[in-house]
Amino acid sequence: MAQRARTAVLLAVLLALSACTEKTGPPPPVAVRGTVSLDGHLLQEGFLHFKTIETGAFERFNITNGEFTGHAQPGTRRVEIYANRPKIVEIDGENVTVPENVIDSSFNIYSKLTAEVTLAGPNHFRFEVDSK
Repeated sequence: MAQRARTAVLLAVLLALSACTEKTGPPPPVAVRGTVSLDGHLLQEGFLHFKTIETGAFERFNITNGEFTGHAQPGTRRVEIYANRPKIVEIDGENVTVPENVIDSSFNIYSKLTAEVTLAGPNHFRFEVDSK
């Protein structure tokens, strides 16, 4: 009987402690928005990524008429900007249309651009990039 009482008390204590433990996960995504200019003019069409380098996680935002909106995880995010245009190349004697990124690689695969996304906001960003 004493063994059952000790087990019941131990179980009650463990349940109480687990109820007091704060369960945290990643913070919720927050609203972000901004503008992108290419060679001094609003980028008409493209996309950008907000990346977390340590984990590889990213969000993608479409750029239309120079603007983007969406939701991103808070933190320091690396920004990569892309704008593809059709390019005709010859493959095995055939002309094939392939996408070609017109933005300089220093703004995408070698980007040093960052965005500090915060819970408090306002999370409004402006990026100016150059073509190749």
